[in-house]
Amino acid sequence: MSAALLAAGMMSLASCSKDVMSEFVNAGTQQEQSESESEGKAVVKLVFSPTPSVSYTRASMMANGKELTDLYVLDYDKATGKLLQVLHQTSEAEDFAEPSMSFAYGEHTLKVIATRSETSTLLDSEGSLWSLTDNTAFAIADDAHAPVVWTSGKTSDSFGASVDVTIQAAKNQAINIQLERMVAKLVLKNMGTFPDDCSTIQMSLNEYKAWNWQSFSVIDAVKNQRTSDVSKYAGKTGSSISYFFLAPDGDGYTTNISFQMNHKDSEEPYTSFTLSDVRLQRNHITTVAGSFYDHQAGFSLSVNDGWDEEQNNVEF
Repeated sequence: MSAALLAAGMMSLASCSKDVMSEFVNAGTQQEQSESESEGKAVVKLVFSPTPSVSYTRASMMANGKELTDLYVLDYDKATGKLLQVLHQTSEAEDFAEPSMSFAYGEHTLKVIATRSETSTLLDSEGSLWSLTDNTAFAIADDAHAPVVWTSGKTSDSFGASVDVTIQAAKNQAINIQLERMVAKLVLKNMGTFPDDCSTIQMSLNEYKAWNWQSFSVIDAVKNQRTSDVSKYAGKTGSSISYFFLAPDGDGYTTNISFQMNHKDSEEPYTSFTLSDVRLQRNHITTVAGSFYDHQAGFSLSVNDGWDEEQNNVEF
């Protein structure tokens, strides 16, 4: 994952490894801070802001007009790499995206994911579901059963950061953390007309379904199938369908994508075809455009730059 930006107040720093603290006035945490100080801990307010193309308000994080629903914060001892505590916040929390957490004094590494993926979950080293009470920080006592993977039933827009911070013996501390997009976006744009009896489009490709907390990167690409109900587009021309995929840092990855266009009351598809070496890249949009239901062989590929623009365009 590329370096996350860490900010104090309204200032951003270019290196995620540089420690940043800022004063933050919050009378509501004064008593809790006093109790923590006697234990060698400090209560710190964390403020998370996904970027780019994101609006942010208290108790809400919006990415391209849609709300992020889950926030995970994993606190590690920087020197030993030991996981100390885990927080899973849902968008129903009053302090969503602005939690106050208690930290031991010293050097920490915070690893964070904010997402709107469906059925978002944590897994332990054996692949078993790792559950905890929502909106409450959970102290880790047994490394053998600590969460090691984040995954979901269906990937959607997601942001993350891994930052090093120093917790000091001071009151009213706050840390602002900017999160970077972890996913690529794939858009299917049918330039032709959807038939009246169209039903689903099946798309098969290699997909990363898991995120490793220790390396803070994608792992284990697997063959997966996405099926979309397109019956609502019957008779329409130029409609688009969007998907999100976890992607490695840098240039992302390439995959062959097979398409099958199905129709109602028949086991025979309208047509099927495969596009080779389609690139999926973080914070980039790959658009596959053409007439899906009367496909003609041949396509061209072009690469642009910027999430708000169509990128890695494939025309067939």
